[in-house]
Amino acid sequence: MSKTAIISVDGHVKAPRAAYRDYVEKRHLDAFDSWLRADEASGRPDAGNLSPDLEPAAQWDFDRRRRDLESQGVVAEVVFPNGVPFQSSPLDDSAQAASPEMTRAGKMSYNRWLADVCADAEGRVCGQAAIAFDDVEQAVKDVHWAREQGLGGIMMPALLPGGTFFFDPKLDPVWAAIQDVGLPISQHGGVGVPTYSPPGMAAILTLAYEHAFFSGRSLWQMIVGGVFDRFPALKLVFVETEVHWIAPALRNLDMKMSLGDEWTAFAAFIKRERAFGRMPSEYWASNCYAGISPFHPDQLALETLGSGYEPAPGELTIGSDRAMFGVDYPHFETVYPDTMARVGMLLEPSTVTEEDAQRILFDNAARIYGFDRNALEPHIERVGFDLRDVSLPAAS
Repeated sequence: MSKTAIISVDGHVKAPRAAYRDYVEKRHLDAFDSWLRADEASGRPDAGNLSPDLEPAAQWDFDRRRRDLESQGVVAEVVFPNGVPFQSSPLDDSAQAASPEMTRAGKMSYNRWLADVCADAEGRVCGQAAIAFDDVEQAVKDVHWAREQGLGGIMMPALLPGGTFFFDPKLDPVWAAIQDVGLPISQHGGVGVPTYSPPGMAAILTLAYEHAFFSGRSLWQMIVGGVFDRFPALKLVFVETEVHWIAPALRNLDMKMSLGDEWTAFAAFIKRERAFGRMPSEYWASNCYAGISPFHPDQLALETLGSGYEPAPGELTIGSDRAMFGVDYPHFETVYPDTMARVGMLLEPSTVTEEDAQRILFDNAARIYGFDRNALEPHIERVGFDLRDVSLPAAS
């Protein structure tokens, strides 16, 4: 391809709340009508996290959405929910309702709507199915349903108090199903964080400080639980989770494992044995990826993404073969409409080659999320750009 373009691995969508009625199971229609009346009567806008510069329709009007994103050189996107029926809080990324039954009812209504969206998108929208793991048998069925309906991945559910830890072998049928259908799992930031109260600046700052921890729990739990040993073809992507914590977490895990098992003498005494056989950082290199969103150098030193970067002894980096680019449209913190400025920031370090940028902007997402390059090529030629023409940040 003479030009390149962006696949954003972080977009957020929802239906107009009344439109979900067409996707709700008949037995839940009365509950839906009650929920809809209460939600409309609350006076809340029909929106989840939404930039004040965008209208609510940006969440569901895909003609408008496509125009906005194409103006930024984006030809396709991976999408996550921005609001589902029955959820208790409009800003709750885990979309919890009053009961597990209604939580699943809301998520499946969203999934059915999303399947229609993807079917109409001509390969340009990759929807991540919102499912729960609390009923393993049902989760396995939902994974296969998602694949059959054309959805492109599974969104990691929240690990809530009393839930099944990701290292628990009880979840093996779910991991097996995801591996069998060949879909990636996406751990989206914010899923599983507590509801902080009382509301206020302290709650917001606590969320900001603890967001990375709750986002990262699936990484170390799946590694130490041997999930990637038992299911080596699984692909796990961390999207909008922040990325500054990833290398230090892996380095810390490697350090502990390099000590051998003597420091876990008590575990050996009570006959607890490791379930994994490699260094934790090796699982990152074989099974994990980072969707850096919203893409900004505040997330990490961008020079470390380049193939020309030489790590210090013991330093771990994400690398251009493991990184992807997120626009986070239409969230409050989206990089739209300044996406190309962020591309310029990526290209600024001398360690980052055009090949590195191509992988981060397009190739990795196309491979992991299964986008058809040939189908996207006409759109790339129409709205794409030449990396050599991208303006770099002005010298300060």
